[in-house]
Amino acid sequence: MRTTTQAVAVMLILGSGFCWAQGPNGRQNGNRANLTGANLDLSRIQTITGAVTAVNITPGAQYPFIEVGQAHIKVAPAWFLLEQDFEIRDGDLVRVAAAPSATAGDGYLYALDILKTATGEAITLRQSSGAPLWAGGAGRQGRQSGSNGGRAACLDPASVATVSGVVDKVTAGVGIAMPALILRLPDGALITVKIGPERILLDNDFELLPGETVSVKLGRLTCVDEYVALTITNSAGVTVVLREDDGAPAWN
Repeated sequence: MRTTTQAVAVMLILGSGFCWAQGPNGRQNGNRANLTGANLDLSRIQTITGAVTAVNITPGAQYPFIEVGQAHIKVAPAWFLLEQDFEIRDGDLVRVAAAPSATAGDGYLYALDILKTATGEAITLRQSSGAPLWAGGAGRQGRQSGSNGGRAACLDPASVATVSGVVDKVTAGVGIAMPALILRLPDGALITVKIGPERILLDNDFELLPGETVSVKLGRLTCVDEYVALTITNSAGVTVVLREDDGAPAWN
């Protein structure tokens, strides 16, 4: 791997607080309620609807929580959400099914599933027993299609194209979100393209450096009105595959 200054792969780790030391193989052990669901009071499941007013990500915490109205809801490890290609940002309109903990003094709710009402994207986080899916290696089983068939289904096939340009910068996501590549096209226009979990770049020893010319195969998601990268090829001719041609994540 190149050791050029401002290597973006390193920058992403430092700038993306949601990853901490908690990659897909870095699951941390928390209390028993979080790992097994045994201490959740499933007789008191409630539905919370509204806008996400805060995404709280604290380094060293087991996993983040979101605020919806007055409710503080623990969700899932950020790596699990991103591996399902599910992002949460301030302002997202959501409907969350959540259960309180039966442990005295624990005032959090624990999300069982989340629906983004504006796009129809949904994700299941826990089994009917309350056990978290990420503890059992459920992978993409947690991903639901929602009313629009999920992000893969809302990729507009007619929008798929390959463009070349110069990397202007790579920005870390706000909230629980993936980094994005800002590409300067030959005509000077800037285009923002969602990449994928930064571990995909690291696993492939692939860096994105400002000033480098790259080729990006991309497509537009109609459900969220943003571009996502399917593949990126750097100036050395090395290609990293991020998504299938239909938009489905290639990292699962």
